[in-house]
This record gives sequence, structure tokens and C-alpha cells, in this order.
Amino acid sequence: MARKPKSVGEFDEEIKALQAKRAEALEARAAHIGKLADKAGLTMLDFADDALLKEFKAIADRFQNPPKTAPSAPVGRADQTL
Repeated sequence: MARKPKSVGEFDEEIKALQAKRAEALEARAAHIGKLADKAGLTMLDFADDALLKEFKAIADRFQNPPKTAPSAPVGRADQTL
């Protein structure tokens, strides 16, 4: 027996539900990052928002675009003789 195809309204409901889950996940992630910032002592410092935002963007850039390093040579075992 073939299943009845979903209606546009059903897809819209699914999209709204997924958007709500996404928003919840982003809020949870933001809260987690905020807790890490607190542990690092950032909440005790006095600085302008734009300065902190600039630093957060620099951190994000480092994680999104890690520096390219030359591949290292394989390391031999310590007990190898030459």
C-alpha cells in the first residue's frame, strides 16, 4: 500500500518544528560558550563589546581556517638504532 504524500502544510509544520529545535540548540550552545567564558574569567573584565566581538571573530577564524603547517617527518621509536 502506497503512503499518502505529505501536504505542503505538513512540510511547513515540520520546518517550523526543526527551526524551533535549531533555535534551542543555538541557545544551548551560546549558554555553554558563556559558561566557558565565565570560567576563563571574561565576565570579571571590563571591556567594550566591539573589542570582545573582534576577538571572538578572530577565534572563530582560527577554528574555521586552521594554519597550514608543513607535514612533519615520521618520528621513529626511541629504541631504534641507527
